[in-house]
Amino acid sequence: MKEKVLGLKEFVIVLLLACVETAIALVTAMPFAANLQLVYFLAPGLAGLINGIIYVLLVKKCPKIGTQFIIPMVYGLYFLFTGSVYVFVFFAILAVVNELIMLGGGYQSKIRPAIPHALTWMLNGMGSTLTMLLFRDSLVQSYVAMGMDAASADAAIASLEGFWLAPQNIAIALVAAAALSIAGYALGMKMLGKHFKPAGVA
Repeated sequence: MKEKVLGLKEFVIVLLLACVETAIALVTAMPFAANLQLVYFLAPGLAGLINGIIYVLLVKKCPKIGTQFIIPMVYGLYFLFTGSVYVFVFFAILAVVNELIMLGGGYQSKIRPAIPHALTWMLNGMGSTLTMLLFRDSLVQSYVAMGMDAASADAAIASLEGFWLAPQNIAIALVAAAALSIAGYALGMKMLGKHFKPAGVA
């Protein structure tokens, strides 16, 4: 099946709902802001769980080229505006990957649309981990630019690495985000048939 590109009306719908997803993710993380472990292990998955309902509406109402690109890009732009350039780049790459995943009839599948949704919230949990892993020197320099001496900046990053780069922590964060995101997608699909379609929403 040949995919069609989003029209203007559909673009606006996807953009608005992607903004809602981003807002939900931020609000979901707020109660855990003081606890690093919960932010890492739980917040991304909870965002994926809640946003699964909105995501299903998006892919059913706008199953076209552009939808999968906009969702992570909007979330990535939030990080860009807050100074996390590398995390924005990660989400920009994911936006392209998610689009490629859905080409070739992906929207006709009940399973394939769950993959981009899960990847988005798994990456949400891995933003700091990937930044430390790939761009450690830049992080040290950013601390120095804020007034720390080089030795103190290096020590500060090293103390964070013990948590963000621990293999067991990475595994827990990824599994939790994937499991809760897929559960959110499944919940959205259930609500689609039980509530949204009868109400004429999708």
